[in-house]
Amino acid sequence: MAYYSQINSPAYLSRYFKQVRSNFQKLIKNDNSFSYLSFKEVLLDLAVDESKYTEYYTLKNFVRLLIAEGFEEFSEEDELDLEILERPKSFNSKLFYQEVEDPISKPTITMIQNGFAKLNSEIGEGQSIVDNVIKDASILGLIYVTGMRPVQLSKLSVEDIKIDTYTEAGENMRYSIVVPYAKQGRFNHAKVSIKLPEEIATVILQYIKQFELPTNNQLFDLGNYAVTYCTTAINEQLFEFSPQEYQQRVSNGELIQIKYTSSQFRHHVAYSMALSGSSAEDIAYILGHSSLVTARHYIFSSPNLAQIRAIALGRNPVYQQIIAMLMTGDIITHEQDHGKNVIGFINNKIHINIGKCSYKANCFLEPVRSCYGCVYFHPYINGNHKEVLECVQYELESIIYMSDAVYNSSNPIIAINEATKFEIQSVIKRCKLNSELKNADD
Repeated sequence: MAYYSQINSPAYLSRYFKQVRSNFQKLIKNDNSFSYLSFKEVLLDLAVDESKYTEYYTLKNFVRLLIAEGFEEFSEEDELDLEILERPKSFNSKLFYQEVEDPISKPTITMIQNGFAKLNSEIGEGQSIVDNVIKDASILGLIYVTGMRPVQLSKLSVEDIKIDTYTEAGENMRYSIVVPYAKQGRFNHAKVSIKLPEEIATVILQYIKQFELPTNNQLFDLGNYAVTYCTTAINEQLFEFSPQEYQQRVSNGELIQIKYTSSQFRHHVAYSMALSGSSAEDIAYILGHSSLVTARHYIFSSPNLAQIRAIALGRNPVYQQIIAMLMTGDIITHEQDHGKNVIGFINNKIHINIGKCSYKANCFLEPVRSCYGCVYFHPYINGNHKEVLECVQYELESIIYMSDAVYNSSNPIIAINEATKFEIQSVIKRCKLNSELKNADD
């Protein structure tokens, strides 16, 4: 219940509790076991009644939580089955993925991107990286970029990492990885070649070097429980990437750590591709599917329906704001010593009065533009953050205008600027809150 109220609106907690309790009573009455199969039967019964779509999705979210937390009799493979269960007829149940929404939040994506940027900086400087960190980061990076299943990860070998272009200076390197199909067709045993971002490839190559793996060696030894191993690695590395304040709050029991599964990252890859205008063939190729059935479901996905369902189920936007607010360092005044002043350009305008950077080495991110999602950035309580927001907003409007002019409404740069705008707005809200608290104390 605490987990639910953290990521959803507490106003719906009572209804949520009653509905879950009612389904527990059904299991006890029918002498069913506490397992995915038992809950699946209940979900299928609810799907028949159009009026019970709210109860259906409440229970479905609860089952998804049990899977993420690794309860016995609830495996990650069940999550894939959960997504294509029959749904209430109030929605088109034949389009299994029509209500798919991105399971990975924008603050989490920013946190991952900044985490890999920092790792790359440390590798470039020759710093020592703990073995389990470099291994977990490699697993997270591959799953985040490719959406691979754990069983695919376990089949990878070192030689599957390919260097496509090479320069003596070591710049503009291009990499790819050869991945086996997730589901083999009757006569299909080929592999998929997927491009790897340089930031992810650098971490994987460092892992290979650090563990001294031969070319023909297995890339990851995941043991007999690949799914459990990957889920643990993903969440431990996400926690490693997370802000110190978030880690402290989780350790103190003030927040519950939000956990993710490889299936959620798989959905994230497909969802992102669908919204960017990729074809069903492209999505199926990247996911390693030998048919287009599942890929087409992502194409049919409607963001509007997803938003309506989120409101109906009481999705809590405040939690996302809390996480976003933790993405930067302490709110400070000009007199406090938290490193060097941040200076940078956005929209051909210089910004100098926004905050300080406490990162000891040379910054691995672009000044100002990337600061508002960085844990090393300490914003000034009276900084010129609104000016930065106005410049980003102007850039965003210009990008949208140009994208519309060339009929490219799915320009990925739009999403990047929207994320930056969200981060700046979060800092402005945080500064305003700190200022109000300070005035109240005075």
